[in-house]
Amino acid sequence: MIHRRWALSSICILLLLAACGEDKEPAKPATGVGFGDGINIGGNISDGDVTTGEDAAAGEDTAAAAWKKCEVEGGWGCSCKTGDDCDSGYCIEADEGLMCTKTCVDSCPPDWHCRQASAGDAVFICLPKYVSLCRPCAAHSDCSGQGQQVGTAKCVPMDLGGGFINGSFCGASCDKDTPCPNEYSCKEISLPGEATVGQCQPDKNDCTCSQQETKLALSTGCKRENEFGTCNGQRKCSTEGLTLCDAAVPTVEVCDGEDNDCDGKTDEEDAVGCKVYFPDNDGDGAGTGAGQCMCNNPGPGFAATGGDCNDIAKTINPGAKEVCNDIDDNCNSATDEPGASGCSVFYKDKDGDTFGDPDDAACVCPSKKPADLISQAGDCDDNNPKVKPGATEKCNQIDDNCNAKTDEEDSEGCKLYYIDIDKDTYGPSDKSKCLCGPDALHTADKPGDCDDNNPKIKPTQLEICNNVDDDCNSTTDDGDAAKSCPKVAGVDSACNAGKCTIATCPKGYFDVDGQYTNGCECLADNMYGVEASSCKAAKDIGAMPDGGSKHIVSGNVMPKEGGDWFKFHAKDNPDVNNCDSFHVRARFIKNPGNIFQLDLYRGSCAGANQLCSNETDVSWTVAFGGKPPFGVHTKPGKPMGKVVKSPTPLPGGECKCSSKGGASGPGAPGMNQCVNNSATFWVHVHLAKGKAPVCVAYQVELSNGAYSPK
Repeated sequence: MIHRRWALSSICILLLLAACGEDKEPAKPATGVGFGDGINIGGNISDGDVTTGEDAAAGEDTAAAAWKKCEVEGGWGCSCKTGDDCDSGYCIEADEGLMCTKTCVDSCPPDWHCRQASAGDAVFICLPKYVSLCRPCAAHSDCSGQGQQVGTAKCVPMDLGGGFINGSFCGASCDKDTPCPNEYSCKEISLPGEATVGQCQPDKNDCTCSQQETKLALSTGCKRENEFGTCNGQRKCSTEGLTLCDAAVPTVEVCDGEDNDCDGKTDEEDAVGCKVYFPDNDGDGAGTGAGQCMCNNPGPGFAATGGDCNDIAKTINPGAKEVCNDIDDNCNSATDEPGASGCSVFYKDKDGDTFGDPDDAACVCPSKKPADLISQAGDCDDNNPKVKPGATEKCNQIDDNCNAKTDEEDSEGCKLYYIDIDKDTYGPSDKSKCLCGPDALHTADKPGDCDDNNPKIKPTQLEICNNVDDDCNSTTDDGDAAKSCPKVAGVDSACNAGKCTIATCPKGYFDVDGQYTNGCECLADNMYGVEASSCKAAKDIGAMPDGGSKHIVSGNVMPKEGGDWFKFHAKDNPDVNNCDSFHVRARFIKNPGNIFQLDLYRGSCAGANQLCSNETDVSWTVAFGGKPPFGVHTKPGKPMGKVVKSPTPLPGGECKCSSKGGASGPGAPGMNQCVNNSATFWVHVHLAKGKAPVCVAYQVELSNGAYSPK
């Protein structure tokens, strides 16, 4: 809804907009598209309603850039509830919610246009051009809104191919004369039952939710379709953004309690994973017939096993034990076959080693016992009398002792093999077996690997700088590890804790950023190690009279350097017209990242004479008169001053001052003695607490009287 208040008449606004107080603030770009659902601005707005001048506005980048977001309460971009909250009298809805707009004559910021506020209204205001672009929708009617011709924005399904419709979103009318905004392209859209139209579509094939759309929790339907079926889902605007499509991917129906193909049925017959059940009349756990493949057990009267040859006798079924009784008990179409209950087992012994061949045996009923069998089995090669249980196992690719293993561990003639997981031909010394040959795990015949998960770690491996014992000699990064570091011009490499570091820097150079690859990248200033490194070695700037003297000092601070010291003699020239312009100030005029601070001393650099510390702008000036602590002179003739610290020192100096006693003497309100305040000052420039050295330079302006009243 657009809210308005009439501060001037409509005629005044239309005809005398500039004279009647139109805000002269230059146009600024919109912060996002507006949301106009349910907004009535007095009739449909079309491109023919008014001459907008949008083409001219698009080229006025300098003017558009001058627009600021909510600089003053009630101005452009400020939040509002009604038009009474806005200087323009109009409160509109945008991406962020309700905001104040601006009246206009013929131009607005990019992606906004100048439109009639409502039907019959003589006032024109700036409205968002793409009011519903990329809004989640279900129908075309969801895409209408303020400042937009009815029916031009379509609700377009976002077809990502492969049967994936990733929701539907509002477009915006476009053609060769009406292009789309950045990150959108004009595409020909054909919707069922409708004519083909040009609509702006996102280049990245997805949309995001504005604050207003999130507040309204807008949503859109989505779906996934393939040869198995169609699954529907939804996407919603939430505080975390536009949710992903929650539609499942249709799959073949599986026995899992889910409707996998989205046909409204769950675990129907013949689904993947189903089990065949057979009718079981005698309840013996075996059924007859072809059966049905079902996901769930149908219950009593059915069995999961088929093949019952007598479904009225519980003792006869495929799972029954065959008995020597002249009956087919287990439904295998044989009677009293070998292995029947009551049978005896016998084995053939063709090589005469007293062990029979277990693979050539029979357990038969008494009437069917063979005459050439023995009762002892266990022979695994009944053609070789040397192969039998109890024989010595040898490395000969034969199971000599018939234990179902060939050339097993510790066989006669075995060799030590080691586990070699990383396949570097070395294995851990404590993980070995004596084998006739390598097995799937023990493949290396050389011990000494100290990390069997890394093929680059083994004995004979060259040591590199990585905090790893590469050659398994129980020492890390030894030998020539530093030689593995990349070469950096002008420096020697070192290896510390597995990292390539700079061993030494050339004189005057420092590795400030800690980056090995760019070497010693920072050159110290010409005061490093020469002068200004301490209070006693402070760099002397010389005399600075109070007539407006200025001097700029510069430098940088390297690691482990205490900072730079400067001193100068601030001279208090004779006071003219009873005005004292003495005003010492030290301030940074270049301080990248605010990493530098300064301390100020007066009289000496002893701690007792320190005026301030850790400042960026500080002044020492004569004190104004008045109530204590300033303006009271217990010792006439002595200089009296005060320190004004950053961020903004007050103007210095004193006018008038008095050199006489009496009523206008020391202590008189607004007065100060015109005395000589000359003194030597020390400035200590150093890194701010908690700041690491950076390869940047500072500049400090030192002055006396430059900022005093004239």
